[in-house]
Amino acid sequence: MNRLKTPLLFVWITILVLPIKGQLLLHSPEWLFEKFPVFNESYIKQRHIKSITFDIIDKKDWQEPDDKDLTEVYEFDKEGRILRKYHTGVNKIVRYETHNKKRKNIVINEHIEYDTISTEYIYQPNVLIERSIYPNNYIEATYFKKCGKWICKEEKYIETYRQLSTGGKVLDKLLLKAQDSIATYDFGKQIKQVYFNNEKLPYKEKFIYLNDQKQIVEITEQLVVANGKIKKVFDYNSAGQLEDAVMVVDYGVPETYSIHLYYDKQGRVESEKQFKNNKELKEYQYIYSENNQELKSILIRHFDESSIRIIKLKMGYY
Repeated sequence: MNRLKTPLLFVWITILVLPIKGQLLLHSPEWLFEKFPVFNESYIKQRHIKSITFDIIDKKDWQEPDDKDLTEVYEFDKEGRILRKYHTGVNKIVRYETHNKKRKNIVINEHIEYDTISTEYIYQPNVLIERSIYPNNYIEATYFKKCGKWICKEEKYIETYRQLSTGGKVLDKLLLKAQDSIATYDFGKQIKQVYFNNEKLPYKEKFIYLNDQKQIVEITEQLVVANGKIKKVFDYNSAGQLEDAVMVVDYGVPETYSIHLYYDKQGRVESEKQFKNNKELKEYQYIYSENNQELKSILIRHFDESSIRIIKLKMGYY
């Protein structure tokens, strides 16, 4: 599931999130157009959820489901914070033929090689460390530093570890890849953020606009030196729920993305439609259990690929 695949940036570094107690996944303005899930920490803590496993099956139209044993696993602490996530991805599919001379037929066999990518999260006072471990033990780490309630510094490193004779390992080298600092100015209904590179030169500005209910109605990002702008606009229904979102990405050739959310009688997101330049790309359907009202599966229709992805959720508890 593309949207549920890439690294998580969650409530710890969110600007404004109003948690919905009855929903596992948050559809918050800051992350709505990103390709990862934002989990509701309050919900996970209240339900004593220890882990969530996504079992993924893909199915092309008019074909049998293709189960390649793809999974995504998310682990949480007792406060509902993400501790670790990892997913299996297909690295290589090898197909070979077996000729049966007696039956005079050919059998096509398939061997799948997998890669596992793991990301762990470490919480320290005013610091969050996001460490991604790739195949061949390649490790990238991002350090987020908080100043008050805002992220003020972001450092990216390549880490190497030394194996100990006892079987453990210790950090050996740190290679700094990038270092950004962020200056935030809060004017009430408007928030301005300026991003500086490691040479302390500004390269991006971000403006966040709020309504009287402290809901985000617009986020605009623009490059300082080069031409480039991303503008997101959000609309809410009479119940205060996010209903429509439009994002225009303009780096010379504007592209428009939009999302419409539909809610059930309990106020939970029931379905979600995504468009690009007014062409429907995907439709998400969220299915809840009748017994405990928890999210039990997600169906994703890919219109351009004529396929559907089926995701079944399995919960582990403390």
